[in-house]
Amino acid sequence: MRMYPREFPASRKKKPKRQAEQRVYEALAGSDRQGFVYYEWRKGYQRIELDFAVWTEGLGRFAVQVKGGRYLLVDGDWHLKTRDGVKPVGSCPLDETKLAALDLHDDIRDRAGAAYNPYVIPVLVFPDMEADPAIAKLACRQGVYVVSGVQNLLEAFSNIVHSRGVSGGLPMERIAGEVDGVTDGMIRLDGFEERASKGPRPTAASPSILTLRVVDRNVLSIRARSIGCRRRGAGFIPTSSLDPTRT
Repeated sequence: MRMYPREFPASRKKKPKRQAEQRVYEALAGSDRQGFVYYEWRKGYQRIELDFAVWTEGLGRFAVQVKGGRYLLVDGDWHLKTRDGVKPVGSCPLDETKLAALDLHDDIRDRAGAAYNPYVIPVLVFPDMEADPAIAKLACRQGVYVVSGVQNLLEAFSNIVHSRGVSGGLPMERIAGEVDGVTDGMIRLDGFEERASKGPRPTAASPSILTLRVVDRNVLSIRARSIGCRRRGAGFIPTSSLDPTRT
């Protein structure tokens, strides 16, 4: 996978609250699948910040939120286990994931000028937890997929797609076009147009494939808006969008 930034920020490596995100970053970066990952999509926006925007060739687009630590539901409310006991959580991780998926959908549709419906799958990852049936049941009702741990993370994404049939495949050329559009041309994935005519695809480690030209991270900070939406499978699309069966 092609990553932005190319390495996990050194300033975050020693922060305990960022260790879960680092584990997810390394799991995605270590995958041999083709695709692109943007860490801290739209960082600094006052309402919604997406931990990872993920485009994966042949699978689709994923809005990935990461929650480190051990969460549990108590009488329907979210709580987090700490050294000082079990404490309530102010916001619902499932709601955060759904809203972030909607925002990423809008970014692709509006900024990349997509003439098709950019289907985004919301995924909530708990790197430090084993599967919790109560959380999984609630997530299913709300249309969010939950992944526990980071081992075989991309395989888990693949299982999500194939279990629901929510994507007809996502070509690398389309990924390159969307990334170019949503970043106003500041991040470009090069080499894919030539790939078909020049033989085998480059390996994920090839440094010539990914050209990053990021002038200002805040270029992605745009105001989100409330839109009418409906749910199909695990993705979220506006009611006025195009045919939801299209990738």
